[in-house]
Amino acid sequence: MSDFKYQAFWCEENIWHLAQHPRTAATERLVVVITGAARQVACWQQRAGEPGEAVLWDYHVTLATRDDGWWLWDLDTRLPLPVAANVWLSETFPYPQFVPTPFHPRFALFDADAFVRGFGSNRTHMQGPRGQWTQPPPPWPAIAGSALMLSEAIAQAREGMTLEQMRQRWR
Repeated sequence: MSDFKYQAFWCEENIWHLAQHPRTAATERLVVVITGAARQVACWQQRAGEPGEAVLWDYHVTLATRDDGWWLWDLDTRLPLPVAANVWLSETFPYPQFVPTPFHPRFALFDADAFVRGFGSNRTHMQGPRGQWTQPPPPWPAIAGSALMLSEAIAQAREGMTLEQMRQRWR
């Protein structure tokens, strides 16, 4: 992972850079934005949490690539990079029957080239009420696109595909 730009807690910017990386740029790519109806989603196998426990993200962003099947690039996971999409779904969302429905994942998919061209974030979602950072910002400049703002992508995910629909898509 050392050859990828990465800043913990900044998955959308990490994936924006990853979508342009030579290891992923030549394949069919989709940016996957995930959230829940409660504006939080329970994810397992995340480095930000303890092994075996879920992390509640307000949203999460990954990259899916297709090369003899779909593969997921989740820079925050403990799983291999990349990992088969169906394995990632099973390991990241292993207990849907025990997770309250508002925290079940919902998914929005975006063409990675369009995401790279149009995505923008002013980073204010990571600032507290007095402007202080809730997590250290990345060392690179904020992404200045205007066609798809982070809040819009998250809103689309809240209305997006269910876990079962994603499992069917990536069989």
